[in-house]
Amino acid sequence: MEIESEETKSQSEYSGIPASPGIAIGQAFIYDNTNFWIEEKNIPLERVEEEKARFKKAVDKVIKDIKALRDNLKTRIGKENATIFDPHIMLLEDPAVTEETFELIEKGKCAEFAFFRTTRKIIKAYKRVDDEYMKERMTDINDILRRVTINLLGMDSATLSNIETPVVVIAPNIAPSDAALMHSNKILAFVTDFGGRTSHATILSRAMDIPAVISVKTATSEISPGDMVIVDGTRGRVYVNPDQETIDRFKGEKKQFEIARQSLVELKDLPAVTTDGYRIGLHANVEYTDELNAVHANGAEGIGLYRTEFHYIESNKIPDEEDLYNDYFEIAQSLTPDPVIIRTLDLGGDKISHITSSETEANPFLGWRAIRVSLSLRDLFKVQLRAIVRASSLKNIAVMFPLISCIDELNEALDILAEVKAELKSEGYDFDPDMRVGIMIELPSAVMIADHLSSKVDFFSIGTNDLIQYSVAVDRENDRIADLFEPFHPGVLRLINITVKAAHKAGIPVAICGEMSSDPAAALILLGLEIDELSMVPSFIPSMKQIIRSISMDTAKKLAARILQCASAEEVKGLINEELKKINM
Repeated sequence: MEIESEETKSQSEYSGIPASPGIAIGQAFIYDNTNFWIEEKNIPLERVEEEKARFKKAVDKVIKDIKALRDNLKTRIGKENATIFDPHIMLLEDPAVTEETFELIEKGKCAEFAFFRTTRKIIKAYKRVDDEYMKERMTDINDILRRVTINLLGMDSATLSNIETPVVVIAPNIAPSDAALMHSNKILAFVTDFGGRTSHATILSRAMDIPAVISVKTATSEISPGDMVIVDGTRGRVYVNPDQETIDRFKGEKKQFEIARQSLVELKDLPAVTTDGYRIGLHANVEYTDELNAVHANGAEGIGLYRTEFHYIESNKIPDEEDLYNDYFEIAQSLTPDPVIIRTLDLGGDKISHITSSETEANPFLGWRAIRVSLSLRDLFKVQLRAIVRASSLKNIAVMFPLISCIDELNEALDILAEVKAELKSEGYDFDPDMRVGIMIELPSAVMIADHLSSKVDFFSIGTNDLIQYSVAVDRENDRIADLFEPFHPGVLRLINITVKAAHKAGIPVAICGEMSSDPAAALILLGLEIDELSMVPSFIPSMKQIIRSISMDTAKKLAARILQCASAEEVKGLINEELKKINM
């Protein structure tokens, strides 16, 4: 077998998910700190108490270390981002985890194996749920397992803080504790085999402006230490051992990106207003409190979608009203007086089977999910609504119901909300009696009765991800038909247009909160369709603001009118590209 020399290393290119924008050029550093399998070892029963003490000492040490990491992050990138370690501490302090580990130790198992078995059981439970957020939490648990085991065995652990020269990190995944030790002067970028947009490493990379491409699948197996690597975190591309022409091209793009980023920062406090004076609201989609720092840093005018699912996924019981209230109040207080729209539980029954009984469904996307779950589990729904209404005392909170398909569902949800308000009033709680109520428009059935729905609510928010999925009958997670998941399908655009016209006739605003809202190409159409607000990942807000400030509403309306006559997505894209060229985008 011929081994490639440094001079003959072949060029290769990989695709992944763009996790954090920017361009980095540097040598590859392969980092694998994820594989853990602990050998089963027995101990004499007379050593049980000693083994328990050894385990407790290791856990206490890890808690202390994690709190130190959290405090370090607070100083570097803000309190909100540092909260990613709170679930780690909660798990380590969970009596059920300790009790199960102790039970195995009492059966004569060593502490390392006992804790390994306990955490593997949790990971298996997460694996049974087909949900990106749950999968990302497995990385967190593996991180805890690794740290406790290292302490139990008295091992030294290599960390990213030990890197002395600037490198591009290539890893199977990046654990939260590893991400917390990253410094942009040494970690130029990172590329992972696995991971999703909701991972804590992804969130931290954006907060620290470190370019990242995730879910590259074969990165660690095919990239070698010392390889020259270009990471394009904006497009989700990775180039290995590129030729000089490619290196020079990306050096130029890197410089342009940094100039553009600085110019976007200068837009932070300017309104998103067209050249002829039409203003559109730009809000943020948020899932965790650790994203609040990015909301403020990118000039969002509020939160257009606060996802509340993590409380239900991460808990082994129905969330407590006080915990929910404290979380919602903290969000509202951080943003006041800007608005915060809290969406009620938007999960399928399969995602919360650990806290409530639910049958396995052949097709969960067409089954018991979102508002259907809430209306079926009335007590669960009322707990969440009580927390939301109580937090509305600051008068900047609105509530939003997901996946409304008919007027009966909306009426029932509104009745339960009225019942909750009456109860809270009789109990003496202060809240906003005029709290705004909205619904997600995600189904064609809701679009076709938008005129009736609009008479009962204060606003619409179009969830384009589901609207596209249900309109063109495409599961975007299915690789065989993923190319048919088309935001620019004329049918989808016409559904959006029908929704906007019905809402405006009723005098209520319409927002877009799906991924389409952060697509620069889509911005021109949405503007022309007279969407009132766009809600997106915070980091996309400055670039969206730049596009809106570069075009007139008159031009956008004329473009939208032409696009609504198109027969195909390709025609739509052609018209958009023509307009983007005119404004040098």
